[in-house]
Amino acid sequence: MPEETSCAYGAADSVDSASIESASAALVAFLDRLLDLGRPETMESLAATDITFSQLRVLCALGSHDGPMPVNAIAEQVQLSLAAAGRTVDKLVCIGFADRREDSADRRIKRVSLTGDGVRYLETHLALQHDTVRQFVAGLPAELRDNLCSALRPIVDDAVDHFCLTAPTRQEAS
Repeated sequence: MPEETSCAYGAADSVDSASIESASAALVAFLDRLLDLGRPETMESLAATDITFSQLRVLCALGSHDGPMPVNAIAEQVQLSLAAAGRTVDKLVCIGFADRREDSADRRIKRVSLTGDGVRYLETHLALQHDTVRQFVAGLPAELRDNLCSALRPIVDDAVDHFCLTAPTRQEAS
């Protein structure tokens, strides 16, 4: 069972705003350039399957969730209206990337999950991104590669979740 982590939201020292701005600017510049490396392959992958960006966002939401999701939760996660999320799910069902079923406890609720084809599409899409990152890292001199790993490992491996961007609710805090 994975060790439970706490959320680091608001843990930054607010008096060190220059350091925060500097690190943010450097990270944004780095990520922008890294994303630019993989953009042609990503666009080619999207164009080859006629997947829209909204459909990809819904597929990613389904892929990152354990088990089927109700349409309203999908809409909230990908920031679409309920109607737009429903239409997007309909299209994904039509092309065989998603499956929609009635909730066994409440037939008014429709639960959506990825099909095998949807999982394979996401895996292919993610493999392209991972390959781009691998190629980038392979092109770095050994010293920069080691420095990058030394900078990222403490953030990724920390018991505190530094990727939590929302304040914990009162229930979570107590």
